[in-house]
Amino acid sequence: MSKLNVVITSAGTREYLDNVRVLTNISTGKLGAKIANVFLSHGHNVTYVAPSTAVKPEGDYSNVVVTDTNSVMEAMKTLVPKADVVIQSMAVSDFTFNLDKAIKVSGESAEDFVEHIRKTITKTPKVISNFRKWNPNAVLVGFKFTVGKNQEELTKIATKLMEDNKLDMVFANDKAQMQKAGEHVGFLIMKDWSEQLHSKDEIAESIYSNVVRLI
Repeated sequence: MSKLNVVITSAGTREYLDNVRVLTNISTGKLGAKIANVFLSHGHNVTYVAPSTAVKPEGDYSNVVVTDTNSVMEAMKTLVPKADVVIQSMAVSDFTFNLDKAIKVSGESAEDFVEHIRKTITKTPKVISNFRKWNPNAVLVGFKFTVGKNQEELTKIATKLMEDNKLDMVFANDKAQMQKAGEHVGFLIMKDWSEQLHSKDEIAESIYSNVVRLI
């Protein structure tokens, strides 16, 4: 197989609430880095899109540093059209804040802080919804993370994400299920089947093998 151009997003965005505070999430980028390592070990070209704090892959890859959802959108506009494979493992925030009049909100008043958030909060655009438009031929992989959903509910949510965004596969997992199992358990879901996986290593290897199969 010839070298694939693979774009992998990883870790989580940081959305500024004011000049000093941010809204972020617990994603470290460990899984995204493992996925990148598998593709790199097979000789493919990897572009790793992640914040500066993310866990990094090993080996020779292109690094694109992003911060908030807007910077992810701008980076992916350029990268997706040139990619053979796009893997969106990044936890992109659903919300950001309008900071046209950004100030440091006083920490002395909870009411003032809540009012500031109420006035500035806004929905972020769905970056992944543009991928198929930007590149009709790439293999697209999405991720879905939930809390407190059973397997049927999780599969339904992931399938909707896949269908709505014309993805080839989605890896879906639930925090409560992982805590109960004591491992990074989840499901790789495609149009005609799903596979349960039990570790970050299994997830990375399965995504790689199924991408190659589709290619």
